[in-house]
Amino acid sequence: VDYTPFTIAVYARLNDIKPTRRYVVYVALVGAMMAMTQFGVVIARKSLGASELMVTFLAMSTPVANLSSLWWARLIKGRDQRIIIIFVVSIGLLVIASGGWLFSINHLLIIHVTWFTAFALLRTSESRILQQHVSSGRTGAIFGKGASMRMIVVAIISAIAGFWMENVEGGYRDIYPIIALIGVVAMVSIASIQTSEKGITTPMPINRHFFLDPLRKVITLLKRRRDFLRYEMIFMIFGGAFMMTGPVVPIYLVDELNLGYDIIGLTRGTVSQITGVLAMLIFGRIFDRTTPHRLAVGLFSAMSLYPVMLIFTGMVDGLFRTIMISVTFAYFGAVMSGVLILWQLASIRFSGDEDAGIYHSVHLTSTGVRGLVAPLLGYAIMTIAGIKAALITSASLFLFAGIMMGVMRWIDSRTGEWHSLRIEN
Repeated sequence: VDYTPFTIAVYARLNDIKPTRRYVVYVALVGAMMAMTQFGVVIARKSLGASELMVTFLAMSTPVANLSSLWWARLIKGRDQRIIIIFVVSIGLLVIASGGWLFSINHLLIIHVTWFTAFALLRTSESRILQQHVSSGRTGAIFGKGASMRMIVVAIISAIAGFWMENVEGGYRDIYPIIALIGVVAMVSIASIQTSEKGITTPMPINRHFFLDPLRKVITLLKRRRDFLRYEMIFMIFGGAFMMTGPVVPIYLVDELNLGYDIIGLTRGTVSQITGVLAMLIFGRIFDRTTPHRLAVGLFSAMSLYPVMLIFTGMVDGLFRTIMISVTFAYFGAVMSGVLILWQLASIRFSGDEDAGIYHSVHLTSTGVRGLVAPLLGYAIMTIAGIKAALITSASLFLFAGIMMGVMRWIDSRTGEWHSLRIEN
């Protein structure tokens, strides 16, 4: 690839910075983008007047886009990962920038699908970067540090964006060009981190095998690593319960609790991230000292209280409602920070000396599969039995997933398919 003198100068400068620092910078910048994109489902309902079904489709767009991760992992093998990231992510950022002229839910849906499909490539690349540039005993700490910085950024930007959209007419359109500008810097940061391909020197040809082989490899991997299969099965239940709340919670906040952009941004964004920052540092170190299963049992079970607290919030008014919704999202942020560590780093623990990108692409793809079903299930229960019934169902599934994760680890040991997932110092 022929680089321009400007590009060479940029990469030369970035190469003077340690890969781990560049990764932390990238994660923090992504936090600023996430702080604003998280308002998408609220914008759809509150400003664009989207129906409950269209809000559900929008909630589905993010996890379904993760289905592309299987093919992203294949595409970057043997190729210059940096060029692919810049090309794909640039397209996503251009589409995001078009949100400055946002007028319809269909346009917003296109923005979400395009951007989060590109973002799946970045997620796949992240696992490979962490595996190759961070020692196994420090992945939790480094990821926790980066994620904590991201949460601080999300906390600040969520409050600012929420205040802006609540007080400026059409202010929701202003955030999208800003997201795109921040995304350019984030893209350059992660694209500058080089990764090796463990003996792969020739790119995989793009033909029918390119599209079908990943599916075969997923089946082969899951057959070979039954412990990983069982872990993913339970994570599928937990993730399904979480995605059920995707369309339910925004509608509940807007229609039932009558909250504005400012309160939603302050509680769902700022408060949850502040508690998440503190909890992330703790859970990052716990992850380095325990196994994914043990951490998952506690976190999945603890998440069952979140929907219950949302229901209780609807039973109070005025200042008490504001306090209760703040406490609810503070609790959610703390628990979810631990889940985020599991979601991002467990695949590295399972992969061992194998390519972590392949394991994580399976994890991302399972996110897409449940994204095709779970939000629609949440919508169906909400439509038939009401919002509270949907929240109670998700709470029950959270608790069930926590119990079953412990059961599955017991099955691993009983069947002889147990692999040590502890860090060997």
